Amino acid sequence: MKPHIAALAAASTAVVLFLSGCSSGQRTDTAAAGSDTHAAAAATMPGGSGDALLAGTDVAPARLADLAAGVPVSGTLQPGLEARVTSPFDDVLEEVVAREGQRVAKGEVLARFRLGSVEADAASARAQLKSAQADYERMQNLFQEGAVSQRDVESAEAAWKAAQASDAFASRQLSDAVVRAPFAGTVSTRSVQTGDRVGKGAPLFVIADTRELEFEATVPSEFVALVRPGAPVRLTVSGASGKIAGRVARVNATADPATRQVKVYVRVPNGSGRLVGGLFASGEVVTKQVRSALAVPTEAVRSGDDGSWVFAIVDGRLARRPVRTGVRDDAHDLVEVLEGLQNGDTVVTGTLAGLADGQAVRVAGGGQ
Repeated sequence: MKPHIAALAAASTAVVLFLSGCSSGQRTDTAAAGSDTHAAAAATMPGGSGDALLAGTDVAPARLADLAAGVPVSGTLQPGLEARVTSPFDDVLEEVVAREGQRVAKGEVLARFRLGSVEADAASARAQLKSAQADYERMQNLFQEGAVSQRDVESAEAAWKAAQASDAFASRQLSDAVVRAPFAGTVSTRSVQTGDRVGKGAPLFVIADTRELEFEATVPSEFVALVRPGAPVRLTVSGASGKIAGRVARVNATADPATRQVKVYVRVPNGSGRLVGGLFASGEVVTKQVRSALAVPTEAVRSGDDGSWVFAIVDGRLARRPVRTGVRDDAHDLVEVLEGLQNGDTVVTGTLAGLADGQAVRVAGGGQ
C-alpha cells in the first residue's frame, strides 16, 4: 500500500474509535442517571412497597382514663389570713424582736415601744380614777344626810365615769406599747428597726397565715353558670410538682364592666406548708368528670363538614372512623370517645399529609 493511502486509513480508524468512545460514554452516563433516579424513587417507598410508614409517636391506643372538663383559670396564691400591724401612737421603738420569715404564736411579742410617757399617763389616770371614785362615794353619803343636792351627786358621778374612760384609754395605751401577734402565722414583712420613731398608723409588720391559701382568678362571664361554690379546682403552681387541689369558696356577684370577667376565689389547703403566698398558678375549675372513659389524644380527632372522625389502623390499613366525642380534658390532652372506637384500637395522631382511607400502613419499630 502506498504511504499516503496507509495514513488516510489510520486517520479514519481513529475517528471511528473516537466516535465509538463518545457513544459508549454517553450510554454509561445515561444508565447511571437512570440508576440514581430508581434509587431515589425506592427511598420514598420504604421496603420497596407502597406502604405508608409512620413513626411510633404518630400513633396512640384508645384507652380507659379518668377525665375532667373545666373552665381555665390563672392567678396568684395569697395567704388565706393576713394582718397588717400598725403603730398605735407616735413614739420610739425601744426593741424590735420579730424577724421576717419567723413563725410566731398568737400573742407573741413582736416589738416594744418606749414606756416612759405611757407609764406616766397610766399612773396619772389611775390616780384620777381613785380620786373621782372617792368623791362620788362621799357625795352619795352627804346626799343621804341632806348636806348636798342631787345635782352635786350627779356631777360627781359624771366625773367618776370620765375618770374611768381615761383610765381605760391609758391602760390600753400601756398594753399597746408591747406589740403582739394577732394570730399564729409567719412574719412576712418587717418595716421598722430598733430605735425608729414611728407615727400613729405607720406600718410595723405583716403577719401571714399560710396554712390555707386563697387563689383569686377571673373567668369569662359566659362560664359563670358552670362555676359554683364547692366545685373542685386543679392547679399547677409555679415551682411545685404535681397538681394542687382546691375548691371554689366564693364567686363575685358582679362582672368587671371593662373585661366582662368575674372574680372567683378558691380555697387551697396548705397544711404541709410547702406553698407560699405570691406564687403564680394556673389550672381549671372542674365542671364535669367521668371515670374509666374511653379516650384518645385530642390531636387524633379531626373535624369536617360531616362531623368528627379518626384514622384507625385496622389489619395494616387506614380506616376512617366517624366518632362521637364527650368530655374534653385539656389538662391531659385527651378527649372522650362515646362511639366509633373500642378499647385498644390504634389511631393516628400525627400529620395526615399523604394518607388516605384504605391505604396500607406500617409503624416504625413494629405494631400495625
